Amino acid sequence: MLFVPLPLFATFALCFVLVRLWVTRDMTVTAHRLFALVVAFYTVQSLLLCLRWGYDIEGVAPLIALLAPCLPVFAYLAYLSLADTLSRRNLWPLGVIAVNWLIWLVQPMLVDVPILLTYLGFGVLLLRLSWGGSDALPLSRISDATGVLYAMRLTGLALVASSVTDIYLIYDFVQNEGRHAALIVTFVQTGFVLVIGLSAAFAQSAAAEPAPEDALPEPPVATEEDSEIIARLTALFEQEGLHRNEELSLRKLSRRLGLPDRRVSNAVNRLRGVNLSQFVNDFRVDEARRLLLETDKTVLEVSLEAGFATKSNFNREFARVTGQTPSGWRKQAKAAA
Repeated sequence: MLFVPLPLFATFALCFVLVRLWVTRDMTVTAHRLFALVVAFYTVQSLLLCLRWGYDIEGVAPLIALLAPCLPVFAYLAYLSLADTLSRRNLWPLGVIAVNWLIWLVQPMLVDVPILLTYLGFGVLLLRLSWGGSDALPLSRISDATGVLYAMRLTGLALVASSVTDIYLIYDFVQNEGRHAALIVTFVQTGFVLVIGLSAAFAQSAAAEPAPEDALPEPPVATEEDSEIIARLTALFEQEGLHRNEELSLRKLSRRLGLPDRRVSNAVNRLRGVNLSQFVNDFRVDEARRLLLETDKTVLEVSLEAGFATKSNFNREFARVTGQTPSGWRKQAKAAA
């Protein structure tokens, strides 16, 4: 009977995800290309792990070592592309790959340590980037910002956990001649590859546009300018229905107002006490309540018309605002009417 190792199942799953992303996403968008590249990298890595530890093909070991530092670097750049337009100043992580490859060429026996540090370092950087909340992702669609944030944190944690596992693998080779390495890589590392690959697929949502120049740091208390910004945002939503655009992002709003991203998000934070995603979704929920009460459209049709990209996000935000499900609210509101 043919032996089918666990990493092969992960490879098939990631291949399916990669094809679906390529078919359904706009690959002219920088962030979409980067996330697709991340999934492709992890697909190849999963296949190499399958050949190395499932079928004992030692010849792929150098390829695993060369590809390993690319995975956390491009995962970081993919998420960074949702926070800022990529330019020369923030492409420095590519130098980390070059350093790893140089060490591999000069002292291949020592390459495990820099690879471990690369995973740990970029895992921490992703977690640090996520501390800024959904407003730290101005190029992500507002409707997807929360989900992207969770995917970023999951990826960061997985990278850190992968580095910890590598520490144990090094210990196992020193103390036990790698007796448990195959088992650990088969289950644990395959899980990390699958988690990060799927997280990258889930996080694909961006609108890559040039950023306005950042202004001076915002004052810590609300100002008259904050009130003016809120009034202008409210006018855009109430008069033009801009909140119904499911591709809406912080960057698009800030460009429309002619202001830096930070100034817009800070005004909402200080004056309304919520992040921009919640502020926009409040208008979308108000729109949804009107449609639920005045029309016979399905909940799914209402969610899409109100600007929500997915029904699950609509249900979550509707419950946050009203404390009820859309169907329950409609039934109660029509009975009262």
